[in-house]
Amino acid sequence: MGIGYFLIHVGGKQYGVKKPRACVMGNSYNEIVSRISQEGEHRLSFSSKIDSKELSIYIANSIYNRGFEGGVIPAQWSKEIDDSLYANALMWAPDGDSAFDDGSHIVQVDDEQRVRITAFVNAETQGEFENSISDVILGQETFYETLGAWAREFDGQWKVFLNSLS
Repeated sequence: MGIGYFLIHVGGKQYGVKKPRACVMGNSYNEIVSRISQEGEHRLSFSSKIDSKELSIYIANSIYNRGFEGGVIPAQWSKEIDDSLYANALMWAPDGDSAFDDGSHIVQVDDEQRVRITAFVNAETQGEFENSISDVILGQETFYETLGAWAREFDGQWKVFLNSLS
């Protein structure tokens, strides 16, 4: 049983399970803190050259063997994605918590002074999958300041909650 829910909003779409006790929040909080400590390290050399749909299809086909049409990218790009997806912590969600049991995936790429967030849901059909894709580019400073503000607020509320138990 969880204590809350954790959603990520990308380009006007929400990703994650929105139910009162969807997750315990620990993995999601720890993932945010980890991302902050790795600022600038979520790298993919060609991120500005690849279309979000092609990137999403490639990842879904690679991880889940979905067989979706598309996602055909140059061999050097596919090797770099395969090598970097987890080594460079490009995959933000799922983060090991039930918060993303809806099939949501969030990919983060730091590109100089920008952060690109590509999100999709591992849906049943290719049409549903493609309709779930969202992609935004944010200033790196703004992105990491937002993560930091969320982490501080969560930490403060968590401490208040723990104090209320004693």
